[in-house]
Amino acid sequence: MRFTMPGPARIFVLLAVLALLAACRGEDERLLEPRAAYELIEQNRNAKDFLILDVRTPGEFGRGYIEGAVLMNYYDPDFAERFAALDRNLTILTYCHVGSRSSGVLALADKLGFKRVFDLRGGITAWKGGGLPVAKGGAGS
Repeated sequence: MRFTMPGPARIFVLLAVLALLAACRGEDERLLEPRAAYELIEQNRNAKDFLILDVRTPGEFGRGYIEGAVLMNYYDPDFAERFAALDRNLTILTYCHVGSRSSGVLALADKLGFKRVFDLRGGITAWKGGGLPVAKGGAGS
């Protein structure tokens, strides 16, 4: 036996499903496109309560980083402890290579009660692709 729905009911169901998908997809305002991240950095250039956090490996960091960034390797066994020790009142912009690790940082920040953590969408790859400045060298921390 095959179930069929009348035309208007099918349209209603389709619209309801689309609305539900749109609501579930919700855009996270903490994900910043490269230009918006650059503007955030510029607005906070000399602020003591602002941190640019690079969560890549030291080797990745050495190939280029956003000027002023502090390195905290996401893969270090004590990463979560070191991150948890940061001041909850900081405004933090985090990034990695393409956004996978830094999205994990957002989840950790939520769990720990941080209020102002932003993620560079697409990581340093998108940053470079947007023609934004990259510093070279450096040992990180």
